Amino acid sequence: MLHFSAMRLFGSVFGLLGIAVVAAANCTSCRAGHIVAGPVIGSVTPTSARIWMELSTSDRLHVQAFDLNTGSEVSAWGESVHGPPPFVGAAAIGGLEPDHDYRLRVFVNGRRRPLPGPPLIIRTYPVRGSDQNYTFAFGSCADTRRYPGRTIWHTIANLQPRAFIFAGNSVYLPRTLAKFPYTYIHALRFILDKYEQARRFKGIQPLMRICPIYATWDDRDFGIPGSGAKFVFAGESMIAFQRYWLNPGYGSGPQVAAFCHFTVGDAEFFLLDDRTFRVPAAKGKPGVMLGNVQINWLKKRLLRSHADFKFIVDGDPMLTDYPGHESWGNFPRERRRLLAWIFAHDVDGVIFLTGHRRFGELTLRRPGPGVFGQYPLYDLTSSSLADRPLTAAQAALYHNPGRVGPQVLVNNFGLIRVGGPAGLRHVTLELKNAAGDTLLTRTISQNQLQAAQ
Repeated sequence: MLHFSAMRLFGSVFGLLGIAVVAAANCTSCRAGHIVAGPVIGSVTPTSARIWMELSTSDRLHVQAFDLNTGSEVSAWGESVHGPPPFVGAAAIGGLEPDHDYRLRVFVNGRRRPLPGPPLIIRTYPVRGSDQNYTFAFGSCADTRRYPGRTIWHTIANLQPRAFIFAGNSVYLPRTLAKFPYTYIHALRFILDKYEQARRFKGIQPLMRICPIYATWDDRDFGIPGSGAKFVFAGESMIAFQRYWLNPGYGSGPQVAAFCHFTVGDAEFFLLDDRTFRVPAAKGKPGVMLGNVQINWLKKRLLRSHADFKFIVDGDPMLTDYPGHESWGNFPRERRRLLAWIFAHDVDGVIFLTGHRRFGELTLRRPGPGVFGQYPLYDLTSSSLADRPLTAAQAALYHNPGRVGPQVLVNNFGLIRVGGPAGLRHVTLELKNAAGDTLLTRTISQNQLQAAQ
């Protein structure tokens, strides 16, 4: 007998086949064999890259990669893109060289298709041990339908980061369950449409062509505000997330979720899923944020990591409490155990990158008096990219004794700069406004993130 979730998945997919027939019959403006969204650079390694794009109909997709310096073809990929809509393809380009630049040619049904600007250039990552300088960007809360300004996206793209990370809420689903369709089939179509509308937003296209894009989710691109493991359309949200984000992975083993990791030189990123396993505290039982499967995965990955800096990305702020509002403060036991484990196992270089708050801030957790074997922990929160920031009066309710620097009450994004010679590396954490002005900055040396011996 099929598990209920599997039955629901099959029902949703086959139900969409019927919707696809109706959509195709009514789509008089569709032109077969055209690229209607993308291409978007997905996950990248020193020797490979993944490219996402959406076609106007089911068709044959062929992608060629060329060395930017020599012009020689180095890799090719081909596959039929099938429905139901959206007709999305994920090209896996292999056999590349570390720290090289490549361009693409795309063919649909044997015909070369022009790619929209700016020119898409794939730059592979360097191998581990490189002491190059790197720049990364991240942010959260991008309601591009209600706040369609392009400036912040163009500013980020102009900085040429090696990667951009959505720390949750890259898409905004309805605030109440009553606004979702009633059935699983139509809810999946509804959620896919929200993702498709966000992906076609023209303002973000330059960023998606110049660097890999990674994402995890928070409440609004997962479900309704505050939603977690019991959200009725959690399975449908996961299907949509996988269709639109080319992360390096989706969970661990048989457990499908939105957590994954990737490495660029001596910087490693661990993207957490704070929704799939979330169960609020109730009747004296402590709440669950990440769950055992994800916690165990994170611990194993941290122990295996040789990176100087280990960035843990989560939709909710990690080091703040904010009673009555969403944060890790609502899951004190799980947070306490995770932080204690990090220090007990001598995991150096941990920095948290978070979102959700609708204002930006930097939080510092210092070791307590008389505590040895720990180092200061930092949590850089960036929000909102494209949503209304809190007013000064609203933000004043968020008292944070660990805050260093100002509350940032305008649209903002986070910038992480990693540099310095081997053994003496440093990281600079910044929050910038839409124009690129630096509103908050803090430089931390490698040895400041190492436990006292």
